[in-house]
Amino acid sequence: MDLTHGASMPKRKTAAQEAEACAVDLQLLVRLKAANDEGYCQCVTCGVVRHYKDRMQGGHFIERGRTSVKLVEENIHPQCNNCNHFEMKKASGVLIYEDYMVQMYGRDEVEKLKIESRKTNKWIRSEIRELHKEVKEQIKYHKKRLGEV
Repeated sequence: MDLTHGASMPKRKTAAQEAEACAVDLQLLVRLKAANDEGYCQCVTCGVVRHYKDRMQGGHFIERGRTSVKLVEENIHPQCNNCNHFEMKKASGVLIYEDYMVQMYGRDEVEKLKIESRKTNKWIRSEIRELHKEVKEQIKYHKKRLGEV
């Protein structure tokens, strides 16, 4: 049977594309986990409280361009869109987020995360897929907790 003609095979995602899809779901997960039973969570930088779907994002403490920590859950927390897009470009916004991180995890862990962010290691496709599977399962759990499933 000749499979070279006719129906085309779906293109396989690159590891970077899989990591990006996982990152998007991980950002949703951190908002869901932080949400109370009514779906409201608080921005770690300015303190505004909004529904996790209402202009809230999963903001990275260390920018997501640093691929070694892009998929590290402890690097991502709820932020309002203003803080995530604008305040994190200011030293004051970064310092507020860092203070939150130190209170949450301790200075040593924050320093370890910073060191890890400077490494050039890349995620292995199988690691990304396993993490993404776990993230999706947790999303389902939290959406059920909020009565959305």
